[in-house]
Amino acid sequence: MGKEAIPYYERALQLGLSGNDLERCLLGLGSTYRYWGQYEKAIATLRRGVQEFPDNRALRVFLAMALYNGQQYKESVELLITNLMESTTDEKLLYFKRGILAYTEDLDETAE
Repeated sequence: MGKEAIPYYERALQLGLSGNDLERCLLGLGSTYRYWGQYEKAIATLRRGVQEFPDNRALRVFLAMALYNGQQYKESVELLITNLMESTTDEKLLYFKRGILAYTEDLDETAE
């Protein structure tokens, strides 16, 4: 993930991409921004990717990592848990799916 790739990704977006090319570009650029510590740009780019390609779980996971790096821990964990629960086939997780997803709405909630 060379830093020198960033201007090429940015230029490709400016020129206008669509479909799979846009999807891959947003993922590549967002993950490269994250790798090089440009967390705000990573979050914005990956959010765009998730918005335009909501079925792409890889975009959601990279967004969760960028959110973590940007110290947005709650949203990061919520996104990861939701992604996991929407994609798992693990019977034990599925048994608790409703409860787990309910808790993601307020991870800080306690009985007190």
